[in-house]
Amino acid sequence: MNDGFLNELNIEALIRIKENSWNGRNYLDLSDMLTTDTDVINYRLDALGDLLEYRDFYEAVKELIPEIMSYQELRTSSGLNSDIDDLYAVKELQSYIKLNDRLHELLGKHQLQSQMFRELKTDIDAICASEEYRRIKENAPADLDTIGNMQSITIGVNLDSSLRPIEAGLVSVNTEKYVSGSILDKLMRADLRESPYQCSAPLTVPGRMLSKEEREHFEGALNGSLYKVLSSSLKSWRASVKAYTSAKIGFLMRYYTDLRFLTAAAEFFFRLKDMRYPVCRPQIFPMTEKRCVLKGIYSPELVLGGTHMVGNDITFDENGMLYILSGANSGGKTVFEKSVAVCQALFQLGLYVPAEFAQLSPCSELLLNFSGYDNSYSKSRFSDECEKISRIMRMADEYSMLIFDEAFSGTASSEAAAVASEVLKAMSAKGCRGIFVTHIHELVALPDEIDRADYCVSRLDNLTVEVDEGSGKRLYKVKRTRPDGRSRAADVARKYGLSFEELMADRRETEVEKDEQH
Repeated sequence: MNDGFLNELNIEALIRIKENSWNGRNYLDLSDMLTTDTDVINYRLDALGDLLEYRDFYEAVKELIPEIMSYQELRTSSGLNSDIDDLYAVKELQSYIKLNDRLHELLGKHQLQSQMFRELKTDIDAICASEEYRRIKENAPADLDTIGNMQSITIGVNLDSSLRPIEAGLVSVNTEKYVSGSILDKLMRADLRESPYQCSAPLTVPGRMLSKEEREHFEGALNGSLYKVLSSSLKSWRASVKAYTSAKIGFLMRYYTDLRFLTAAAEFFFRLKDMRYPVCRPQIFPMTEKRCVLKGIYSPELVLGGTHMVGNDITFDENGMLYILSGANSGGKTVFEKSVAVCQALFQLGLYVPAEFAQLSPCSELLLNFSGYDNSYSKSRFSDECEKISRIMRMADEYSMLIFDEAFSGTASSEAAAVASEVLKAMSAKGCRGIFVTHIHELVALPDEIDRADYCVSRLDNLTVEVDEGSGKRLYKVKRTRPDGRSRAADVARKYGLSFEELMADRRETEVEKDEQH
C-alpha cells in the first residue's frame, strides 16, 4: 500500500513515535504499521481499547517502554568480546527479571480483553510460575543488583612527579551517576554532606574528544577492568546465564513494536478526550463493501493546535460514492476532506478515529492531491498537476479512496472544467470512492450526466459548505446538497465588496441623514 498520505496528512505529528525514540534511534516507522488486513486491524483495536479503558494501565505500560528499549540495547550490544559479553548477559538477565516481575504484577490488576494483552499475560504468568525462573532468581550472585543497576565506576590513578599516570585501578562499582561540578565550589564550600559523586570539573563525553580507535581502546580498557573485578561472581554462574538467556530472553521483543506503537497512539487519543472531543472505535467491514460512514468528524491537528471545531458527517452509499464538494471560499472544504482522510488513515493503522461514530472498510490505496488554491495561471504548474493526477489514476482501483483538493485551479475555468470532468468520469468508471473539492461551478451538475452513463460504477453526488445567507458568515458545516448558484454569486460579490447591500449602503446612510434633518 502506498504510504505517501502519512506525510501529506502529517500523521507523525499525531502518533508521535519519533519523539519517543531511544538514544536518538527510531526503531519504528509508521509506514510499517499500515495494513488492509481486517484481522490485524481488529487485533490492534482491541489492545488499544484496553489501554484507553484503564488509564493507570496505559501509564504503567508507557513507563515500561524505555526499559524495554534499554533491554533491546543490551541484547544488541552483547557479542563484543568474550569478557564483557558475560557482563552484558548478567545485566540482560537482571533487566529480564525486573520486566517479568513488573509485567506479572501489572497484567494481573485489570480484566484485559484484548488478545494481545491476554497472550502476554499467559506468557508472563507461565514464566514467573516456572521452577527454573524461581531457581535462577534464588541462585543469582549476591551482587547481581549492583551489576544490573551499575551507573558509574570509580577509578584510582597514581601520578609521578611530572603528573604523568603511572598506575591505575578500579576502586568501586557504583549505583549512582557522577554529576558535573567545579573545583572552586569544592574548595570554597565546606559541606560535609556533599555528594561523593560530584566532580571537580564538568563531565565530558569521550566520544566528542576521542577518535573512533581511541574510543574503542578506552571502552575496552574500562570493560576489561570491570570484568576482572566482577569475574569471581560470574565464574561459576556464567554458563547457566548464557543458556537461560539464549532460550528465554527474546520472547518479550515479540510485543515490543505493538506496545510502543499503541502507547503512542493512546497518548494521542487521551489528549483529544481530555479536550472533550470524541474518539471512537470504528466498526470494521470487508474491503469489498467499500463502507465509509463517519459522524461528528473534525480535524485533530487543528483541535490540538487550539482551534475550536464543529463536527461533520459523511456517508458513502449507492447514491454517492464520489462527492463533488463546492461552496464558499474559506468555508472549511479542505479541512473537511482532510478529516475524512485522517480517519481512513488511522483506521488502516488499526487505530480509533476522531469521530462520534464510524463504520469503515479498508481501502486498497488512499490517494491524495492537495495542490492548494491559486489563481495564478502557469502552464508548467498545470502540466505538473496533470502528470501527478495521471499517476494517481493509474494506481487507483475499485477499492481506492481518492481525495482531490482544488485540482486544476491554476488554469482557465473552461479548461479546468473539461479536464476535471474527464477525471471524475474515470473515477466513476473505476468504481472508486472519494471527494473532489472544487471552485469550478460548472462541475456541480456533473452527477446528472455521469450517473446516467453506461460506464458509471460509482455514482456522484454533491456536498456544499453552509453559509449564513444574511451575513455570509461561514458555518463550517457540510451538507449533502447541490449548492445554490444565487447564494454562491452573492458570496463572491461579498468577497470583493460588491454585494447589493454594500453597494446600496451609501444610499441608505443618505436617507437616514435626511430623516434626521427633518
